[in-house]
Amino acid sequence: MANLILASKREVKSGAMMWHVYRSEDNVKSDGFFFAEDAPLKALRYAFILRKRTGAVIPKAIYNKLMAEVKAAQQEQPAQEAGDAPAAELSPEAEAVSTHRALIKQYNEMREKHPDCILLFRNGDFYTAMNEDAEVVADVCGLVVTRVDEIFHYNKPVVYTAFPAHALDTYLPKLVRAGKRVAICDGL
Repeated sequence: MANLILASKREVKSGAMMWHVYRSEDNVKSDGFFFAEDAPLKALRYAFILRKRTGAVIPKAIYNKLMAEVKAAQQEQPAQEAGDAPAAELSPEAEAVSTHRALIKQYNEMREKHPDCILLFRNGDFYTAMNEDAEVVADVCGLVVTRVDEIFHYNKPVVYTAFPAHALDTYLPKLVRAGKRVAICDGL
């Protein structure tokens, strides 16, 4: 009984090439997901999530194939700022800091485009609101506000609140009934 996690590049109906990561048990596909061709790191991360969740095995050939694509993609990216370690050499803690900073940057960019709305920013399985929006969402929805400062080495603290993505149908009507305009965005 083979319980494997497989990945391959496939052309989808739109004609785009994408990574297809899925679990195969006795040649029956399940838990599949598609990722853009230029996102092999996301495909690799999803493979590890599947492995942890299902106990399936990632064959060494699949792992090596994805890692080769990740390294090739990292070499194509422009050189990083001076003083930053290359992405392949980041410790898990440094990678978490880098990812968190990138999400905050994306959040702030979207916030500037929609200053009159409360921005709910999807990050994985959660919707997050930051700073002033976090205070409003927490008050209206009865959620807890969290403050992050020294953990991620920011000059100013970041205040946020979050709720599971599946609870959007619960919290969004509360915000709308309270007279708030809400913009929903998926993090990249």
